[in-house]
Amino acid sequence: MKHIRSSFIEQQETYTLEVYFDYHKEDGDWETPPSEELEIEKVELNGQDITDFYWDYLSDTMDLSILEYCRVQ
Repeated sequence: MKHIRSSFIEQQETYTLEVYFDYHKEDGDWETPPSEELEIEKVELNGQDITDFYWDYLSDTMDLSILEYCRVQ
């Protein structure tokens, strides 16, 4: 089992995007298949909450980057 509760930070010259998340991964066994779950808790752009905007416009592309980040941790 792997559990990560952290934040993913994308920092550029003109902005900082911080995504707070909770990640769970179960390896599984012969009775239960492996599974993973990513829960986005809050998203901030330069310190301002943009969680709703994230769900509407960014989650499709950012969730994959965050999952890849979690898998290598």
